[in-house]
Amino acid sequence: MNGYLLDTSALWYLFRTPGALEPWEGHIGAGAFHVCEPTRTEFLYSATGPAHRDDLAGELDTLCALAAVPKSAWRWVDTAQYKLTQKGQHRSAGAIDLLVCATAAHHDLTVLHLDDDFGTVARVLPELREQNVRDR
Repeated sequence: MNGYLLDTSALWYLFRTPGALEPWEGHIGAGAFHVCEPTRTEFLYSATGPAHRDDLAGELDTLCALAAVPKSAWRWVDTAQYKLTQKGQHRSAGAIDLLVCATAAHHDLTVLHLDDDFGTVARVLPELREQNVRDR
């Protein structure tokens, strides 16, 4: 079973869309869902207050294990941005998205998202695997 690194867009889709988690129950039960620190921070930024943040963090921790951003992530990001620039695609993914990509590539995880930027990055950097969360 593939492991997945969830982007914020996938998290919001899964939490807000009725029935969206059902097709993924096997993966969730197997512990295949992961999140990295930048995504966790971005997701929890939306909290309306302390209690809401605690609720969101609890939901996130139940759904995903932590995949740490590797120490070499910024080198990967710099190389990725260079390669994207060579293809005229450097404006497609920002720093957070590229950190997510670096983390996924390092841990051999597939980025699960609802954001076309990850598809663009994967077309230029074949070591990155990505999947739209709706394609299940």
